Amino acid sequence: MIKKKIGIVAEKLDYSLSPTIHKYWSKKTKSNFLYKKYEIEEKKLTKFFYNYKNDKNFIGFNITIPYKEKFINMCDNVSLRAKKIGSVNLIYKKENMIYGDNTDVIGFKKIFDLLKIKRTKTILLIGAGGASRAILYFLNKKNFKNIDIFATSLSKKQGLSKNFNFKNFTNKTTLLKKKYDLIINASNAGMSNGNKMNRNILRLVKKTKGVIDIVYNPIETDLLKEAKKHNIKSLGGLIMLVEQAKPSFEIWSKKSIEIDDKIYQSLIGKI
Repeated sequence: MIKKKIGIVAEKLDYSLSPTIHKYWSKKTKSNFLYKKYEIEEKKLTKFFYNYKNDKNFIGFNITIPYKEKFINMCDNVSLRAKKIGSVNLIYKKENMIYGDNTDVIGFKKIFDLLKIKRTKTILLIGAGGASRAILYFLNKKNFKNIDIFATSLSKKQGLSKNFNFKNFTNKTTLLKKKYDLIINASNAGMSNGNKMNRNILRLVKKTKGVIDIVYNPIETDLLKEAKKHNIKSLGGLIMLVEQAKPSFEIWSKKSIEIDDKIYQSLIGKI
């Protein structure tokens, strides 16, 4: 019997934990999927997508940095939220059509709801990439008005302004407020193989009500350490990673799954 294929597509996948998640669920639900990692050069994405489209056993895949925006125009049908966000991280087949969706919003909503920060009026969002777009979509849906964005490059400002509402966009920490109710890191700052978190942003942590860092490797980033030091509510990216993966697997397998402690234990063991 030929196994059905699922997988993840990116430029580099050295640190991806997606295989661990989907292999665990595949075994648990007896879905018998073959999970594959696809490291692909940008110039070969169109050929890859064509091969996927014509492979009856290849039912779907996730997409991560830096290709989330590349696949959106290749799909036959894209969800309304993915259109608004401007990127897809989930591809699947349905009735001979290729569908694209964005489940990062679902993952972030879970973290936000778990943090339970009351009376959130001012928000600092760090980063302006694909993850930031999904988070801005969620924050706009919740009608938050006072959102400041800090990113190292100002080039993303215009693109974000077309689709999302926010107050200020800057690449200078000196132009940030002295205090925010919620600080969200959606950049690679603090990642094991990324840049260090800006010291001036770390200094803002002691005055905030809550911190969300979507980085999951390391589990405790400098931002989260600072929050812990000042007894500030905080959550890291591992929950978002698992929660955004759940709807993908359920669509591919057509089975409902429950997230248990074992999946987190498996992931922590890989970091």
